[in-house]
Amino acid sequence: MYNNRFGQEGDYLPANEYLTALAGIEPQPDSVMAQALRMAADVAQMANEFNVRDMTPKQMIEISRRLYLLGAISLPEYAVMSFQPHLHPDFNANAESYRSMFKSPSRRRDYIRAWQEHLDFVQRYHPDPVSLSLSKEILDLLQSFEPLPM
Repeated sequence: MYNNRFGQEGDYLPANEYLTALAGIEPQPDSVMAQALRMAADVAQMANEFNVRDMTPKQMIEISRRLYLLGAISLPEYAVMSFQPHLHPDFNANAESYRSMFKSPSRRRDYIRAWQEHLDFVQRYHPDPVSLSLSKEILDLLQSFEPLPM
């Protein structure tokens, strides 16, 4: 484990040699760590770009698409997050199944509040494990985009 360059086990290294030993080599561009760091940087950029407490449905589609392409969310998470029925040309806001949904496709929304309400609805009326898990994961993800209070 130790070689002559860094002395014997138990020897103390000068600070500059210690830092050199800790630094090691740069991560390879295709390493898991390098990919994770790139993903974290891209997600941080999106967090600065989008306000999940005040965004349009089209922005929700865009953020979910970018998160999926990065590999940050699964296909089911992408499908659920990007599903915005009120953007469909045949959307009927008066239909029984859509009464609780937003009526204006261009209106900005608080998606954290919307997903919290959705999770409450699922817990109360449709508490299957898959729906609960997916709703909790999406809510947690959106909450991670919320800016920290100052």
